[in-house]
Amino acid sequence: MKSYYLTEKEDRTFTKLVLEFNEMEKKNDSLYAEMENRIKERTSILLYMIPMYRLYLQEEDAGEFFLDIQKDIDWIIRSFRISGLTYNGYLTQICRYRVMRFMRRKMKNANLETAIIFSDMTIHESRTSENCLPYSAEFKDVSSMDLSQLSRHIIRNQSQENMVFNEKELHVTEMLRKTKKRLQFVSLLLSLPETETPGFIAGVSRLLRIDIDTASRFYTLRHEMLHKNNAKAIEALEMIAGRHWTLLVKMRRALYLETDDEKKRQLERKYKRLNEIYMHRRKEIARAHTGLTHKAISELLGISRSSVSYSIKAMRQSLEEITESL
Repeated sequence: MKSYYLTEKEDRTFTKLVLEFNEMEKKNDSLYAEMENRIKERTSILLYMIPMYRLYLQEEDAGEFFLDIQKDIDWIIRSFRISGLTYNGYLTQICRYRVMRFMRRKMKNANLETAIIFSDMTIHESRTSENCLPYSAEFKDVSSMDLSQLSRHIIRNQSQENMVFNEKELHVTEMLRKTKKRLQFVSLLLSLPETETPGFIAGVSRLLRIDIDTASRFYTLRHEMLHKNNAKAIEALEMIAGRHWTLLVKMRRALYLETDDEKKRQLERKYKRLNEIYMHRRKEIARAHTGLTHKAISELLGISRSSVSYSIKAMRQSLEEITESL
């Protein structure tokens, strides 16, 4: 088995050290504290490097996994016993199982945060079975409009023709008759990730009562703008997140080495605050990879950034209220 960070000789030596440590009774002497800090530090490094080099995680995923598993490091160390595996091999097997669970949980959370609500206001697990007819209506030619002009056109214009809707769809379309609500809905659409499908676009045309060509043009222009605008923002955010990550690693090491209780508590508070900032940056990067930023939407629609944030929040709440009431 290929080792990472540890040579085979170091791996065998460190394996013996961990076994000896687990046989020790917990004491307040310096030897126990020194061994504990050394083992925790090396274990933390391995729990970061193994998922990257052995399980091929991207650096940001490996970083998030590392932070997620920190709370279990004591249990992982104490659970190691004599077996056919070295300590490095043992951690590799731990990572195989934990990384799989971590990535499934991460994907589930991402799907919940950016769930696509189809025309019947139902979240579909399988998109292959998705089926939705677009709204049929006559509208002016929109091929010469840019995204800003088209968004405002959609907000201000809708067909008055009546169609047969299911109950959920009927409630949403009735709500979207108001210009204010249409503004909120378009703001939400601009902020969503690039996961739209033909059925979803058809559903948008039905909810907003616009023809399918207008809805398709809207998503084509949005796609072009996303790739044009977000590249620099993502690069800047990743640089900031990288600096925060470097500081987190240094602070984590300092925590293991610090013996003074008061200084350790101060470090823990700083580490917690910095970790919250780092995770916020990761969320910002995830949003930048998905839909348009609130600033970009405000420029497109000609409204303030705070109005965009309010519109998106208000529309999500309105959709949730309609869904829960039916």
